[in-house]
Amino acid sequence: MLFERRNVIGGRFLDPGAQDVSRRYHHRTPYLKITRTDGSPASMVKHLTAPVKASGAVFRGSTEVTAAHFDEPEGKWVLTVVGPDGTETQESFDVLVRATGEPSPWIEVPGRKNQNVDELYLHHGVEVVGPPNLLFVDGPHASDARLKGKSMAVAEARADYCRRYVRQLEIRGPGAITVKQDRWLVQPGMLSGLKSVLQEFDAYPHAFKQASNYVQEDRRAARH
Repeated sequence: MLFERRNVIGGRFLDPGAQDVSRRYHHRTPYLKITRTDGSPASMVKHLTAPVKASGAVFRGSTEVTAAHFDEPEGKWVLTVVGPDGTETQESFDVLVRATGEPSPWIEVPGRKNQNVDELYLHHGVEVVGPPNLLFVDGPHASDARLKGKSMAVAEARADYCRRYVRQLEIRGPGAITVKQDRWLVQPGMLSGLKSVLQEFDAYPHAFKQASNYVQEDRRAARH
């Protein structure tokens, strides 16, 4: 599920006067046929739309996520969503991926109410240390000097890693994946290094805790 405040996919490339970008951007996902752009904003919009369509993901435009909290017993993120007609609903997901490309609203973190997500540590620049099942696929911050001008390449490397992360929950079942406080690593400063560490999911710095409601269901099924 992809929530977007605008009514179409494209982000800043839809803005009037959007600047051209490098023609070298390409998808890392093997099944996508679109691998190059001509550098124009229009081609970038097409580039960003392609993986959404290819994956079968549901796109919900003119929709804003206003709050989120992690339901530990269920092992799911609960999002408060405001739709095009102004109706507010709550929906649950196994993993929450932030891809705003800009500062995010405040987010409720269990035990740390009103903790600003932009103040949290990020393992390899993509996994939030502390909250479970929470990832960022934003481009690099302004302080990442060596990644300047490579924001789309960084975002795509992180997005590719998200697929591997989600696969872990598919294998293990509902629960919480967290980064161990004493094992998190900073983001590599070079694009090649970032791509290298995100090519696979490393179990060593991670911990997994099965959702308690899921454990109880398994126990009841075993008794019967």
